[in-house]
Amino acid sequence: MLWPANSPDLNPIEHMWDELCRRVQQHHPPPVNLGQLLQWLQQEWNGVPRAFICNLIHSMRQRCVECLAHNGGHTRY
Repeated sequence: MLWPANSPDLNPIEHMWDELCRRVQQHHPPPVNLGQLLQWLQQEWNGVPRAFICNLIHSMRQRCVECLAHNGGHTRY
């Protein structure tokens, strides 16, 4: 596999960033400064349920299988 080492399909942190982004965007009004944004990011990072993180970790085998099956192309992940 030449390409998949850099594939977001194999990188569960991309899904974590997406979750974090959704959580921070739920704050209204938007952050007024960088310090507040950092505070919210840390708060939301710590608030991501353990089950969500475990699911990302446990999905790695299937991610690899699908990536191989698609010759490194797009997968459902």
